[in-house]
Amino acid sequence: MNEIRILIIEDDEDHAFLEEDILTEELDCTVQIVKSKGALTESHIHSAQIVLLDFNLPDAKGTEVLQYIRKISDVPVLIITGNDQLNTAVETLKEGATDFLIKSPQSIQQLPQLVLKILTAHSQKTQNQYEENKKKKHEIKVETIKQMLTTLAHYINNSTTTIYGYAQLCQQNPEDSRRCQKLSEVSIKETQKISFVLQELESFVNATEIKTTNYVNIPEAMFEIEENIKRKMDS
Repeated sequence: MNEIRILIIEDDEDHAFLEEDILTEELDCTVQIVKSKGALTESHIHSAQIVLLDFNLPDAKGTEVLQYIRKISDVPVLIITGNDQLNTAVETLKEGATDFLIKSPQSIQQLPQLVLKILTAHSQKTQNQYEENKKKKHEIKVETIKQMLTTLAHYINNSTTTIYGYAQLCQQNPEDSRRCQKLSEVSIKETQKISFVLQELESFVNATEIKTTNYVNIPEAMFEIEENIKRKMDS
């Protein structure tokens, strides 16, 4: 693990020094110390990989500071609290705190290992979320391709059915040249439509990035492609 960036929000200088001393002694880390909510900035939060938050600050409760942090970042937050505030500290877990530690000489000795444990769990959670998002994007792409191909197949099938039907009509009455001419014109138009559909498919396949979409159903996909085909046929 690379150098850990730790932010300590603590107004008690002695306790802040104790935390910093044991952390830098046992971990490869840099520590920033902020003494109040008023001195806390977005820059402090964005630069930290983990926050150690004292529950009682001179200008705010830990819950207020936690809410402020959560509006900015999902950085892990370890609440540091006294025995008399244990129940309240547990409640902060519901509000976005990662864990809590009760102040005592013994518990402070556990701080470096607890920091490592929290960071490892957070890293795994982040990786899991990344993999899940990647999977969802892949599923959307596959669904988009299926919808696109289904739509194009629908248009090609309609055109080929029309051409085949009109060809049969011409064969049934080849002497009616005027009628055959009209049927031929429609067939040519349907052939052009097939050509435009295939161009749509080629453009789709050759695109550097497949444009994914959450079509609710196939008709929505068809409508979009139909508009593109109409524009090409009218130009």
